[in-house]
Amino acid sequence: FQFSYVDADGNAVPVPQLTFLRLLSAGARQNFTLNCQNAAAWYDAGAGTFARALRFRGANDEELGR
Repeated sequence: FQFSYVDADGNAVPVPQLTFLRLLSAGARQNFTLNCQNAAAWYDAGAGTFARALRFRGANDEELGR
């Protein structure tokens, strides 16, 4: 899956703007909302596992939050 970023008005944010934001920032915070029926985004109680947990990667392809 690929994410797209939009501003408060719903307009696409250009890649160069995101690149400069990444290069000039010491930290960041992002809200993420998943709306998917019957999805186990974190812990799958039915299977008793975290195997289907969401994983995030930074711009350098390093996995975040582990």
